[in-house]
Amino acid sequence: MKNNNRKIDGRFWLTNNGEYFAGRGRIELLKHIMDTGSIAKAAKVMGMSYKAAWDSVDAMNKMTGEMLVLRTSGGRHGGGSKITDAGIEFIKRYDKYTETFDKVLSIIDDNPDIESVINSFEIKTSADNSFSGKISHISEGAVYAAVEIDCGSFKIYSSISKSSIERMGLITGDTVTVLIDSGQLILSLDEGIHLSCKNRFMGTVNSVKKGAVNSEVFIDLDNSNKLCVMVTNESIDSMNIAYGSKVSAFCKSSSVLLVKRV
Repeated sequence: MKNNNRKIDGRFWLTNNGEYFAGRGRIELLKHIMDTGSIAKAAKVMGMSYKAAWDSVDAMNKMTGEMLVLRTSGGRHGGGSKITDAGIEFIKRYDKYTETFDKVLSIIDDNPDIESVINSFEIKTSADNSFSGKISHISEGAVYAAVEIDCGSFKIYSSISKSSIERMGLITGDTVTVLIDSGQLILSLDEGIHLSCKNRFMGTVNSVKKGAVNSEVFIDLDNSNKLCVMVTNESIDSMNIAYGSKVSAFCKSSSVLLVKRV
């Protein structure tokens, strides 16, 4: 007998180098800590021990490289606890991932040709930055064309060959995916600086993830778009780049790649 209530469902987890550190349960724990101001109270709501709750929080703090929860001492229950700005941002990001994940499941569930739907999402790239926008203008030269992409609150410019324009069938109004590698961007704290680069992104530093030699600087461009810039640790220290810093990032139009779905 056919069951009309059947639907595709699933969960996802965040990992770091293959090691699990956050999923729906741990995000729920963070939300309860934010509501109650206490790891102990949040653990009670979740039906788990205080130790298990703290171990989960500690694992997330270590894996993200940021303090998501700050704890104050005070008795056997561990005192009060507070979700940091980084923790709030982490929760928001996970909720956005969940929303996207649910949309993908819904699309697959509603489409009988599941294979073609899955294939439409199979764009794999090493680029760290991806934006969606519409082509607002194409200016063709003898060999190359300048393409202007409207991404809502900002515009991105790409310089690609005329043969690529023809091969991709690009025209004004097309929706495209814009790819920019983090290593192709230049970061500056000087709002008055002007470079020959066509693209300039202005925003606020959301977080800095340090590596052995280089750091990834994550910048909020608007409410929904972020930019990742690769910067040496030496430059991070000398420029004193930290959470909340107002910065500009530049890149040449020739460093911007375009993808059009067919």
